[in-house]
Order: sequence, then C-alpha cells, then structure tokens
Amino acid sequence: MKSIVKVVGCSLAVLGSGAVAQEQRFSIEVPVVSVSPIVQTVTDKIPQERCWDERVSQRHGGGYRSATGPLLGAVIGGVSAGALADNTGYQGAIATAGALLGASVGRDVSHRRSGRTFYTTQQRCEVDYELREREMITGYRVGYEYDNQVYYTRTRQSPGSTLRLGVTLEPGDY
Repeated sequence: MKSIVKVVGCSLAVLGSGAVAQEQRFSIEVPVVSVSPIVQTVTDKIPQERCWDERVSQRHGGGYRSATGPLLGAVIGGVSAGALADNTGYQGAIATAGALLGASVGRDVSHRRSGRTFYTTQQRCEVDYELREREMITGYRVGYEYDNQVYYTRTRQSPGSTLRLGVTLEPGDY
C-alpha cells in the first residue's frame, strides 16, 4: 500500500510542476535529390469477333414416312435368312433375326429417299482474345535529403523539387 501511495504522490508532483513532456508534430519541406518512375507491365485482354460463312446441309420434305420400306426389308431379310438356315434347328431364330435386320435396312433406305437435301450458307462467329502488353507508371521512388542523410520513399505522383515531411518529436528515455 505504501508503494502505491508513493507512485501516485510522485505522479501528482510531476503533473503539478508542469514538467510532463508532450509529443510535438509539425511538417517541413526537404529537397528531393532523385526521382525514378516505377514501371509495371500490364496485359490487356482485347476481344475480337471472327466470322465466316459455312456451308450447311438441310433436309426438306419427307413429312410422311411409308411403312413399305421396313416391311419389304423384313420380308426379304426373313426369307433370305430362312433359306440360308434350311435344315438347321435354328431356322426360326435365324429367320427372325434376318427379318429384324431387313426391317432396319429397309427403314434406313426409305428415310434417305424421303425428302431432299439442299445446302445453305450460314454465318458462324466466335470470339478470340488478343493479348497486348503495355507499360504503366505505378508510382515513383523518391530520394530526399534530411539532416545530411539521403532517405528513400515511394509516392504516387512525382513530387517536384521538394517533399513535405511530417516530423514527430517525442522525449527519449536516456
């Protein structure tokens, strides 16, 4: 308890005497001794549309599809397969497979013949990107003299012949 009273008493004595040092701030102008631009390479991505004409096939007509082609193909395929499989125990199965295959071929042939194919020209486009590099000044490396020494800093703009410095004075512990 005695030590707390001593600390508080000493603090009050110092405050009462006006001997408390305070921090002081001010600004000064110092000479600039060098300025170098800081350059950065920037890449721009520029879109460019590229178009061309392309020949495209189209089918016209053939709205009604006859069942004649698949049926005729099934009959021909079934009879042919049945004749090839004569005197075997699998004649029915082979004839059925031949009929299915013949129906498929007949369908394909009849679809090709229905309607007509013609060609048109259509424009196609796509976007490509061109990359362009450019140099850009992003700041300045500035050398200035203060108290007979040269210091360096970075600024956004070129400062000219002088640079404003903020100076703070505070008491040191010696």
